[in-house]
Amino acid sequence: MGDSVAVSLAGGWERCVNPAWLTGWHPRAFDLEGGTTEVVVMGEGPPLLLLPPLPGYKEAWVGVAARLARRFRVITFDQRARFAGPPSWAALLADLERVADAFAMGPAAVAGHSLGGALAQRWALAHPERVTALVLSSSFARVATSRGHWRTRYLEQPLVLASQRWLPERLAAPLALRLAARRRWVFDPHCDARILAFVRHGIRRLPLSVGPRTVRLAFDHDTRRELPRLACPTLVVVGECESAWSRAASDELARLIPGAERRLSPGVGHLHLLSGAAWLAETVTAWLAAVPGVGARV
Repeated sequence: MGDSVAVSLAGGWERCVNPAWLTGWHPRAFDLEGGTTEVVVMGEGPPLLLLPPLPGYKEAWVGVAARLARRFRVITFDQRARFAGPPSWAALLADLERVADAFAMGPAAVAGHSLGGALAQRWALAHPERVTALVLSSSFARVATSRGHWRTRYLEQPLVLASQRWLPERLAAPLALRLAARRRWVFDPHCDARILAFVRHGIRRLPLSVGPRTVRLAFDHDTRRELPRLACPTLVVVGECESAWSRAASDELARLIPGAERRLSPGVGHLHLLSGAAWLAETVTAWLAAVPGVGARV
């Protein structure tokens, strides 16, 4: 095993989350090209790959993983943060192929949130024979900002991130609760103090160089021309309280992918993997159970 090439959430985050979420959560080191990542494998049943959002922490899925593992063999892993050259989608696809070959041999369902959904699209387009079903959560075919909402993305978002990274905890914690009550940034009223502490833990410990590199990948992503040839059953999920551009991006995905179904996660925003974890796990489980070839095994 070599040095880690993946983004890694610093220890101590476990104290922030519901202890039930940690059932079966046992990371293990796994070799990638040039180093290692951490993989979590839990549950039995049809394989289900969970691809995390920016910056790539697998722990983004911790709220739903144990619930999904009641019916599926769940596999998730930390995304690469160190590249041999500029960050590239090809490197992330190669990592995903290595993980899938080791833990989800043959066809598997794939779920991705935000940037993880972009990777899921690329995997399904490159290897349609390996994807039984696709779940795209708060994802996009391209990055676009709705007209009139530049202030939210380019002013509010940096200010919220700065406050949660640099302010003392005694100031950052109550501010986050106020922001959640007002549905600001990615927060929503269902984000309780523990969820907000978990998010803040990740913001405070993310190396400053990692975020910009991953953001560049997001802006390079555009699958609008290719998505109409996706043939696998696809579910598009977005939070009811998400930003206008996030909802528009999900609408675009649902229009471009033949036969895609759409679900609205009630009362929650972009963090619905955490703030709406129970609803999301139940919805994904029920939907996959109805997919031919997956449902029989569930």
